[in-house]
Amino acid sequence: MKPRSTSLSTWLFAMFVILVYVAPTFLTTPQQSLVTRALVFALMAASLDIAYGHAGLASLGHSALAGIGGYTVGILMVKHDVHSFWVGVSAAVLITAGLSAVFAVLALRAKGIYFILATFTLGQMLSSLAQQWTALKSPGVDAIVGIGLPTVGFIDSWSPAAVMRAVLIVVVLAFLAIKRVLGSPFGLALRGVRDNPARMEALGYHAWAYQLGAMTVSGAFAGLAGALFAYHSGIIAPSNIGIAASGLLVLMVIFGGSGTTYGPLIGGFGITIIQFYASEWSQARAPIIVGAVFIATALLLRGGVAGTSRTALRHWKGIAREPA
Repeated sequence: MKPRSTSLSTWLFAMFVILVYVAPTFLTTPQQSLVTRALVFALMAASLDIAYGHAGLASLGHSALAGIGGYTVGILMVKHDVHSFWVGVSAAVLITAGLSAVFAVLALRAKGIYFILATFTLGQMLSSLAQQWTALKSPGVDAIVGIGLPTVGFIDSWSPAAVMRAVLIVVVLAFLAIKRVLGSPFGLALRGVRDNPARMEALGYHAWAYQLGAMTVSGAFAGLAGALFAYHSGIIAPSNIGIAASGLLVLMVIFGGSGTTYGPLIGGFGITIIQFYASEWSQARAPIIVGAVFIATALLLRGGVAGTSRTALRHWKGIAREPA
């Protein structure tokens, strides 16, 4: 049963990737930009789920980690004239991973609700730093503006379709890397630490070290997503890394299905689309609409979209195999 379910999920994912790749042929330029943004948030949600869904570490500071990646490429491009995609993204991933490890060492001293408060506090500290430190601002604004599209080497000019396809390729490769990590012995041990840390300690696994690793890897992929966000948006601001942004990422993961393979991608992509069109319809009512979606998810889809779909599929297969 399990191989069939996995195969179905893989085929659906492959079909989605193909659909997005050819989508510029029938989407308008603003719609292409929206899909690009949705892909970035899909990766951002997937990076959060490494720590949240697979290690049991609920963080309210994840957008700050993504912001580190965004600010890194912003500073390199705007203040140091470094336009290379490879240099910018490499720096964003490495710096974010390093600071995530420091972030984890401090936050993991606390447990449960106190861990959540610790991540919230550290995230707010980074947001406040971005507001006050002049090195993290462009002249006259509390943000880094003027971030252009990077140079890759084999692309001469960036059209909206080219940007969308490039981001799609990066997001898919990053997601496959995340999937590989979570399917490795490290990922299996991580879920063991999440479910029963005392037992894993008794078996010789250092729970704290695995949690530290989870937050570091989670931060590295968040840094990549943050870099893509800054390149696409052309700006990175304190509002992008505050509590509201982090809370929305958590809700994206819950909506899609925490701890599932494709759930965070579904949540990040879907909520970004829903939020945009809700704002288009009514700016004032958009938060109510998004909130209603999450309430409905909590009441009707306890495992999120992916988790509930998987359970329903298994139930349907069980009924189909029963003798008439």
